[in-house]
Amino acid sequence: MNSFKKYTEDNSPQDSAGILATVKNNFGFLPNLIAHMAGSAVLVKSYIAIGDLFAGGTFSATEQQVVLMTINRFHECRYCMAGHTMVAEMSQVDMTAITAIRDDQPIGNTKLGALRGFTLVMVEQRGKVSQAQLNAFYEAGYSQENVLEIIAAAAYKTMSNFTNHIVGTNIDGAFVDKKWLPINER
Repeated sequence: MNSFKKYTEDNSPQDSAGILATVKNNFGFLPNLIAHMAGSAVLVKSYIAIGDLFAGGTFSATEQQVVLMTINRFHECRYCMAGHTMVAEMSQVDMTAITAIRDDQPIGNTKLGALRGFTLVMVEQRGKVSQAQLNAFYEAGYSQENVLEIIAAAAYKTMSNFTNHIVGTNIDGAFVDKKWLPINER
């Protein structure tokens, strides 16, 4: 499975080269995930586009990371758990919520806990949620628009989580100190 090529700006398919240059410029390095995704311009462009759209949505930076980290944890994506922990710290997100997700502990904040719980139900049940589950989410202060944005986040994280599982993406040096293991492997 580790035979998937990792590209650079110099050897990537032409349709992916611009994305690689932009990502490298934005991050100061080319993340291994993007270097692997570059083998498909469809995948890498879709991933970047959905990520940008989600980032510009209605959720706060903390809420965005709660949604993304919940999906990463559900999929047991070590790469994304480490990467998003770094992003959360850089974005000055409520790290008690992120730590709770990483450690599979309750989030002390009721609203963020409801967001995490609903996001988990969405991915566990593949979108087949009940009206009672929707109502509880709305009662916590969220909206129909938020529900739909969680669907976008699930698509976004599925692209990265599945890519990392298939290609065996190595954690980048920039966030290797944020390494995460599922509880059953600690």
